[in-house]
Amino acid sequence: MVVADLVHADPRKVRREVSLNGRSPHWGAALVMVVCVATAAQAQTPTAPASAGAPAPVAATAPAQPAAGTPAAKPASDAGDLSTQATDPTASLMSFNLINAVSASYHGVDDSGYTFKFQPVVPFRAFGVSNILRVVVPYQIDGPGNEGLKSVTIFDLAVLPQKWGRFAVGPVMSLSESASAAPSKFAIGPAAGAIVPISKTLNVGMFTQNLFASDVAITQLQPIAAYQLGHGWALSLGDLQFTYDWERGGWVNVPVGFQIGVVRAIARQPMRFAINPQWNLRNITGADKAQITFTVTLLAPVK
Repeated sequence: MVVADLVHADPRKVRREVSLNGRSPHWGAALVMVVCVATAAQAQTPTAPASAGAPAPVAATAPAQPAAGTPAAKPASDAGDLSTQATDPTASLMSFNLINAVSASYHGVDDSGYTFKFQPVVPFRAFGVSNILRVVVPYQIDGPGNEGLKSVTIFDLAVLPQKWGRFAVGPVMSLSESASAAPSKFAIGPAAGAIVPISKTLNVGMFTQNLFASDVAITQLQPIAAYQLGHGWALSLGDLQFTYDWERGGWVNVPVGFQIGVVRAIARQPMRFAINPQWNLRNITGADKAQITFTVTLLAPVK
């Protein structure tokens, strides 16, 4: 959706025309003379002072017009507001993320890889409660292992406003591709998250996803911290997924990194561009070691 510009309309000028058709020229001249005499008499009449307690008449003032070259006032959903919502996983902002994950290196494997992810986020209301539906569809184009469609993740969060911020809870599920070596092709579990606004420019929180199935027990923790730099720019932790495998009995992904992003309008369409480098400190053969993610997001704010 494109944000509309503010439009200032000038007041209309109403003109009343008096037609003298059908009257003789003498009647028209007499009428003009009467109007002139009445106007002169009104101009010579002294103005009575305002009585005590009565409000003095206020002259109508035309709305101030911006000076030449001065930009018009920004609408409510400007780049700063959209940046705040885009970095908040509990915000009701429809978006379509095109994620390009480039794996520069892997632990124990001399290779590199590239995975494209399509991630739509659709907010909706059900039973009077705001919900957020998110789907992650990854497709491996290059890298170790089988190329093609990978496990698709779907979650639906019910967002519950609190005095301190927002709390979200709901189910998450994962559907593995048929070629996957996983013992179970379907896993499901609870997801929950919380966002606390520290100030107008800083939000912090935590988000967790848990998947369970036959021989599958995984917990993901995602710390959330986003600082708005102004003019649509934001510095955040990005998509850092700390992953604990209960079957292995240890952490399989311990990432560090950051994300820098900016919101801009391209052909009146608000979009966000972000870059997110990450390094995995957990040395497990085949796991990502260094990865950089480029994300292009189409934003669809509600007017």
